[in-house]
Amino acid sequence: MGKRKLVAALFAIVVLSQTLTSCSTNDKKVEIEKPAEDIQKEVPKSWEMDMSEYTVHVDYSLPDFKPDAEEYSVKKDLSDLFNAGQFDGFTEKQKTSISEDGFVVLEPSYEFAKLHHVYESSLYKNIPTFITVDSALHMYHLYYDSSLKMVEASSLSDKLISLSKNMLHESLEAYLNEEYSVLKEELKFVSSYFLTGAMLLDADIQDADVPEEIKALSEEEISLIQSSEGFSKSPTLKKDMDYSQFTVRGHYAGNEVLERYFRAMMWYGLAGFPVFDETKEEPVLDIDSMVKSMIITCLTLKSEESFKDYENIYSTTALYVGLSDDIGIFRLRELVTNVYGKDPDLRLFKDESYHDELLKEALLLPELEIKPKYSSVNAAAGRQFRFMGQRYSFDAETLQNLMEPILRPVPSGLDVAAALGSERAEELLDKYYKPKEMWGGYETNLNLMKEKQAGFTDEQWSKDLYKGWLWCIKSSASSFADMEGMPGFMRSEKWTDKNIHTALGSYAELKHDSILYMKQAVAEMGGGPEFIPYNYVEPNVEVYAKLKWLAQYTKEHLNIRGMLNEPSSNVLDSMIEAYDTLMTVSVKELTNVAVTEEENYRLYTYGGRIDSLVQIINSMMWEENIDTGNEYTTALIADIATVAPSEAYPYSSYLEIGNGLPLEIYVACRTNGKTYLAKGALFNYYEFLTQERLTDSKWHSMIGVEKHAMVYNPKTGSYEESEVTDENNIQSVPDNQDYFEIMEMKEPVEMVSKPEWTYSFISGEGNHVTIQGDINPDWSK
Repeated sequence: MGKRKLVAALFAIVVLSQTLTSCSTNDKKVEIEKPAEDIQKEVPKSWEMDMSEYTVHVDYSLPDFKPDAEEYSVKKDLSDLFNAGQFDGFTEKQKTSISEDGFVVLEPSYEFAKLHHVYESSLYKNIPTFITVDSALHMYHLYYDSSLKMVEASSLSDKLISLSKNMLHESLEAYLNEEYSVLKEELKFVSSYFLTGAMLLDADIQDADVPEEIKALSEEEISLIQSSEGFSKSPTLKKDMDYSQFTVRGHYAGNEVLERYFRAMMWYGLAGFPVFDETKEEPVLDIDSMVKSMIITCLTLKSEESFKDYENIYSTTALYVGLSDDIGIFRLRELVTNVYGKDPDLRLFKDESYHDELLKEALLLPELEIKPKYSSVNAAAGRQFRFMGQRYSFDAETLQNLMEPILRPVPSGLDVAAALGSERAEELLDKYYKPKEMWGGYETNLNLMKEKQAGFTDEQWSKDLYKGWLWCIKSSASSFADMEGMPGFMRSEKWTDKNIHTALGSYAELKHDSILYMKQAVAEMGGGPEFIPYNYVEPNVEVYAKLKWLAQYTKEHLNIRGMLNEPSSNVLDSMIEAYDTLMTVSVKELTNVAVTEEENYRLYTYGGRIDSLVQIINSMMWEENIDTGNEYTTALIADIATVAPSEAYPYSSYLEIGNGLPLEIYVACRTNGKTYLAKGALFNYYEFLTQERLTDSKWHSMIGVEKHAMVYNPKTGSYEESEVTDENNIQSVPDNQDYFEIMEMKEPVEMVSKPEWTYSFISGEGNHVTIQGDINPDWSK
């Protein structure tokens, strides 16, 4: 860099030997003062500050044991079960499945809206419970989703408003300053960029003197964002952007504060500034975008308050969802320092004599790990600066690398399971989707992702909560077919398929909870009984060990950040205890050690314990003025990939994954010498293409779950049914009206199909099983 390197200096009056042509409309030439090198000057502290690092080590350990579960058999008519006759309504084929496979999975009975309701029902009806890995994974989702929601609503939203307002004032001040006339067009853009964010947040910006040309640009952008109709040319970026991403979904829909936060964060995370001119084969800087990016970076670092707001938002969300692979403030700060020095005069960015050095530094910027594939869409796809870049995840990289425009544009959740090491998932892909036949590069790319994942250390899996959850999902897809000593019902191919279904059901919850932040793959196109029944835990010890670690990790990292209150700590403690019990009992089941009465009681009251955690979580959210009225079912939906429009197919499509009402599983179990039938709950995983990004509310209607308001009519003196929300998910019943809400569950008239491979283990004969309340075996004998 030679003499151009800044050593924190005051600017002397040195006339440039060359003049620069202004980008302003009057096209006048300006002179820029060269910095002196021998005079110290104070730079803002933000140029020295790093992102907060919190190092808390939480040990992960797996119990040392050798499985040696007792073998047992069941008669075809189920008459030799200890609680024979307690369940009625199985078809002959379903009975055969229990006898031969040791279990049967049935479609929803439309009796249970939430997964843990299945276990509460077993408690009330005095029947044995089969505690599934699904329910344990679901418990973590309940906490992760609600805690993220609370921190967004109670803290991050306010910080984003403060940051947007301060950045708007800084950019407007520079725009109106004649000294920066050479940057007039760039500062117009930057001002509009932050005005758009502030408007999306409904921030109070009355004190901002916004010129009409900037306001008009933002209003045009806002109009496209609110319409959320797919790919359109951004008036600000001058490139195509997928405006359907602004469809508020996940846990953000239905809450005004979170809806505004969602749109603004999506704007700051989606709007990208290319580092290079992507129309050129050789690396050529996109100077216009680079100048805007460097201006945004320098303005952020100018104010310690703005930088702290930025860092707090980014580091907090990084705990939940990890880091971005885009070029952000920290990486660009290093580049600016290396080329121009710390806190440079913004006008230097227009000095072409720096551009060779700028290109050298830009080439050192890391490549994107998730790079969308376009053929007809004019959107940035390579290295780019994003103010709040969307986050990298291994699963998103997998989906992106296993998509190919035209040849294989639509991925599958099975791609993720296969990349995580499931050989059976790869077999299912070959059988039902045939990606290797569609695209010659598929197998090579899949093998690369499998090798990458296989090289991950425990330390890499424990970088953030998202990765930790994905680590648990990896273990839940395991096959026990070749593992001696495991219970017979777990050693079949059907059970392995069930495990993959479990993993993808939890994956749907993970994507739902983190939908705002994660990058998306893109290619074109009452009282207890006298005797408690025995209860059984699905003995996947590794999943429970990892979930126990993950709950401990969550607690410690929230605590060190000052984000853990007493109720939240109590919830995590209860989860840690529950996971420890599931792990301990699983080991006992696999080693033929008797389960204690206390342990059996904890299993029996499992559903009630989860419901208690839900009530505490809801209470915490109510204290933060977060309405939980929409959480009347655990069914949810999330889009994980975009099939962009092309010349052959001019419409966008979205790959949706989600869970419907819970499936029910009946398993022949053996505890303390008794063979009995136990009931449990499973995820109900769906995967399909749609022409719109679905909200949970829309999905609920599709699966037959509806909420209605019973509104009091003073004229008739009775309550009459009305819709709770309108078509835009806005409450349609005035708050001052007397009403109450009811939920109705019914089989949908027209419903999307489940993935074909799931019927390898799900009975297609319907669910007509009932509990015979007059049969109550004496479990004490």
